[in-house]
Amino acid sequence: MSSKKRFRRSPANRETRKLFVIATEGKETEKIYFSVFKGNEYRKNVRVLSTRKGESSPKYVLKRLHENARKESIRQGDELWIVVDVDSWGTQALDALCEECARSGYSVAVSNPCFELWLALHQENPRTPLETKGCEKELERLLGRYDKTEYDVSKLIPHIQLAIEHACRLDCAPDDAWPRETGTRVYRLVAKLIEKND
Repeated sequence: MSSKKRFRRSPANRETRKLFVIATEGKETEKIYFSVFKGNEYRKNVRVLSTRKGESSPKYVLKRLHENARKESIRQGDELWIVVDVDSWGTQALDALCEECARSGYSVAVSNPCFELWLALHQENPRTPLETKGCEKELERLLGRYDKTEYDVSKLIPHIQLAIEHACRLDCAPDDAWPRETGTRVYRLVAKLIEKND
């Protein structure tokens, strides 16, 4: 018997895990955060599609997810997500993104004003700054040092459940496609990532 045949696992016995494909507006910040869900505790099949230079607008993030969905073998039950900020895109661009995602079967996690708000909610009594600069200052206070391309995510991870609870409380219009006031829908994605039944 050849070694190839001896060590090949049959498809029926192979464990198949739900795939989460996450297309992000940011290049590093979101990638650093979502990389923790690939670890031993969560053992999720997570793929992060970070932005390329100059292609961070919602339409480019959506295009990247469309392209990946066509190339990948997406199975029923897999989840495709878009993670973007309100920042500077405006109501029209975000409404159009959410409508197209609804048609395509994708989920959307918009943060208002920015993804850093989600990170700042990983603490007992978070402040909720209304602008990006305030969120970054809050993260410097919380982490000691904050840089979009390099930060100590391990300090945030023990407080994931708190972040979810805080974000839920901020979500004053959960039926809207995205938060018009200060808030973040990243909690919906993270709640799924920490589920133990996948």
